[in-house]
Amino acid sequence: MKRILIGIGFTFLSFAIKAQIASVNGYLKDMQGIYIFENHVTTSAGNKISNISYNLLHNRLNFKLYPSGSLTLALELRNRMFSGQLLKQIPTYATSISTDNGLIDLSWNWTKQDNYLINTVIDRAYIDYTMGNWQLRAGRHRINWGINFVWNPNDIFNAFSYMDFDYEERPGSDAILVTWYPTMSSSVDVAYKAASSIENSALAVKYRFNKFNYDFQILAGQSGVDYVLGGGWSGNIQNIGFRGEASYFKPINNYKSQSEEGVSVSVSLDYNFENSLYVHTSFLFNSLGSTEKGESFSLIDPNIQLSAKKLSIGKYEWFGQVSYPIGTLFNVSGAAMINPVDLSMFIGPSVSVSLQNNLELFLTSQLMLGESGTEYAAMGNLYALFGRLRWSF
Repeated sequence: MKRILIGIGFTFLSFAIKAQIASVNGYLKDMQGIYIFENHVTTSAGNKISNISYNLLHNRLNFKLYPSGSLTLALELRNRMFSGQLLKQIPTYATSISTDNGLIDLSWNWTKQDNYLINTVIDRAYIDYTMGNWQLRAGRHRINWGINFVWNPNDIFNAFSYMDFDYEERPGSDAILVTWYPTMSSSVDVAYKAASSIENSALAVKYRFNKFNYDFQILAGQSGVDYVLGGGWSGNIQNIGFRGEASYFKPINNYKSQSEEGVSVSVSLDYNFENSLYVHTSFLFNSLGSTEKGESFSLIDPNIQLSAKKLSIGKYEWFGQVSYPIGTLFNVSGAAMINPVDLSMFIGPSVSVSLQNNLELFLTSQLMLGESGTEYAAMGNLYALFGRLRWSF
C-alpha cells in the first residue's frame, strides 16, 4: 500500500508538470521544542523526568491537478522526522503519531529508532467536481462547518485544538460532501464521514443563508452515537466582529448506555483598531465539562481529547488574544485560556519575524499554570518553549 501511494504521488507530479495544469507548493519547517515540568513526572516507561526536548523537521507537499475548469484532483501529505529525548522518554509516542482514525489508514512510520522517528501521513486526497450550482467533493478532505476561531461546536467532522499551532491545515475526514448554491448568499451542504465504526462517523445537512447582514447556518444529523442539532451566526456590531455557534447532542436510542445529552456553545468578539492592534475574546460553555479537579488536558497530544461535543474538560472556558504588527517584519501576539472554576490557565505569547518573503522565524511558549490536578496543570506547572524556522515554496 505504501509503495502504491508513493508511486501515485510521483506519477501525479510527473503528469502535472507535463500537463502544466497543476500547482505544487508546500513548506519545510525545523522546530526545536522543550517541555519543562515544575514537578518530576513519571512516564509510561517508569522514568522520572523534569524536562523533555525534541527536534521536528516537518515537510509538507501539496499537489493539485486541474484536468478541466470544473474538476480538481488533490493530494497533500506531511512528512515529519522527530528526534531527541521525546522518543526515549515516551515510548508510546511513535504509536500515537502513526495512528490514523480514518476509514483508510494513510499514516505510517518509515522507521523508528531510540532517538529518531520518520512518519508520513496523507491528510488530503480528494476529487472536487463543480457543475453549475452543484459541487461534489469526495475523498480525504476537511469539512469546516465551524465559525469561531477557537472553539467550534458546529465542527462535527474534524474538531481541532487551538494549541496545536504547528498544524495550520487541520485534520481531514474520509468523506463525501455535496453542496448546492441556490443563490449567491446561500448554500445547502450534505456531508457523510465514513469510518470503521459509528463512533467516528457522521452524517449531516447544513443550510447557510444571509439575513440582516449576518450569515446564519442551521445543521442537523448524526455525529458519532448522537443525533445533533446546531446552528451559528457571523456578523458585526458596528465594527466589532460578533460570532457564535451551538450544538445539542442527544444519544441515538441504541447507544444511550454509551453517551449522554450535551450542549456546547461558544460566542466570540473581535476588533481591529486603526493602528492594527487586534483583540479577540471568546467564551465556551460545555454542559458535559467538569467543575471539579480530576481529568487534565494533555499538551503533548491535545487533539486526542477533543470532539465538537466536548471541546474542553472544564464546563466553562474563557479565551483572550491580543496581537500587534511592529513594522512590516515583526508581529507580537499573546493568548490565554482560563478555566474560571479551578483557575488553571494556558498562556501563549509569541513573536513572528519575516526574514524574507518566504522565510519566517517563529518563537512561542505555552505555559500551563495552576494547582496540580486542574485542567491545564495536570502535574503542576508546565513550561513549553518552541523555536521554528519555516521556508515556504
